[in-house]
This record gives sequence, structure tokens and C-alpha cells, in this order.
Amino acid sequence: MVKISIQGARGSYHDIVAREKFPDDSEIIESDTFHRVFEDVKKGLVDYGVVAIENSIYGSFLENYDLLLKYDARIVGEVYLRIKFDLMALPGVKIGDVTQIYSHSLAMAQSEEFLEKHPKMTRIETDDTAGSSRMIKEKGMMDAAAIGSSLAAEIYGMKILTRDIGSDKKNYTRFLFISRDENYPEAADKTSIVIRAKDLPGSLYQCLKCFNDEGINLSKLESRPVISRTWEYRFYLDFENGLNAPETKRALAELGKVASSIKILGSYEKGKLIEG
Repeated sequence: MVKISIQGARGSYHDIVAREKFPDDSEIIESDTFHRVFEDVKKGLVDYGVVAIENSIYGSFLENYDLLLKYDARIVGEVYLRIKFDLMALPGVKIGDVTQIYSHSLAMAQSEEFLEKHPKMTRIETDDTAGSSRMIKEKGMMDAAAIGSSLAAEIYGMKILTRDIGSDKKNYTRFLFISRDENYPEAADKTSIVIRAKDLPGSLYQCLKCFNDEGINLSKLESRPVISRTWEYRFYLDFENGLNAPETKRALAELGKVASSIKILGSYEKGKLIEG
């Protein structure tokens, strides 16, 4: 049986992703924070962890970039999930009965247009979308609703009052699958690394030029400060080529001449798009 640690409760968007990747013999472990997911993976309590890394509206989950290094995690896969926010309540509750709405702050922000039409509903932020549904269910709250996934509604026996209330219908989140073991399959066509450029004029340019010279597309560049070193940064790069490809090997060889450090985070197959 495969064990997977997710951030949030069953029925969360992390849970949807885990079920898509491991639909058969698997056990989902709920973790209240991203730190806990990384801890579970590092200690070998689970085989894999699922963590959000960027959202098409919100941007990057910067904390998780830092945690990749802190816990020496390996990226072994990714998936892009279309995020749909549904408004749900206990059976028998009508939308006019709702005086309180519970959900994560991002879900609230990304459902702003809908919420503005219902000013009498008090917004109460929680740590988790699915956890909000579970709380309403356990407490029997007949004047409350939650914003979350249709899977959460199914799991906790909730009735969906309004479907897909998000303001942007092209809302996607990229999720990573992490492990403590390296795995660089031959079919890999995407690689993630982190580098530190030398403190010299044009150093970052020289680093990026290594990929351009080999015709390798960089799909992501994210900078994060180096703790205890003021105004020094690490750069996280995603590029669309596998680690075993000849051009990747040449690019990394040249990169080693101009970067002060290089760390491979993972080489894996590009993630597919799935509907939430």
C-alpha cells in the first residue's frame, strides 16, 4: 500500500490530486501544515507527499520552495489541477439560511465576485477548505456554508448550493509529488534545480545563457533569499528537458563553471491538466 501525505483534510484539492495519481491501493495521511508533509516524507512515514507550488492567480507558494531545500526533498512528479470552488451546506439548508461562510483565505479571495452579492454572509477564514466542510458537518451548523471541492461535499454529505463560484474560471494550481528518494526516469522531460549565482556582474545572465545555448526552454524562475546572507539569493529553475538528455548534460556542465552551487531537485514527466 502506498502512503501519501497531503496538506489539509480529506476532500481537499491536495486529496483530489493524490487520488488522481494513486487511484488504487493507497492510504491518505492528513497533515495540518506543509511543514508536516515534508516531515512525513523525510522521516519515511509516507512514500510520497503532495504540495502546492504555484497558482495561476495567487502566484508561487514561496514557503514550499524553502521547504524543498530544508528537508532535502526530491520532486518526482507534478500535476495541474483546475480549481473549482463550490458553495456547500448541510442537507435542508437553503442559500437564504446561510449567515456564515467558512473557508481558506485564498478560496475566499478567489470567490470575491460571488461573495460581494451576498453581503449578509459573514466570512470566517479557516486553515483548510475541506476542513471547513467537515467542521460544519460535525457541529450540525444549519446557518453555515463552506467553500470547497465537490469531493469534500461528497465525503462529508454536504449539499452543493452553488457550483463553481470562483471569479476566474481558468484557475489552476500546480502540485508537486515529493519523495526522499531520487528517481530520474528516461521518460523525464522536465527538470527542477536550484542554483546560487556568483556575486559578479552578469553572473545570473551567464547561468541562464547555458540553457539558451542548448535550446532548452526555461519554464520557471523563482528567487528566494539566502537566510543569514543579506541580499544574497538562490534561484529555482524549471526547464523542459530531462536530466539524462545530452543537451541537459552539456548545459549543466557549463552551468557548473559559472554558478557557485547547483542542486538537482528532480527530473520527471511534465504534469497533465485535470479538472477539479
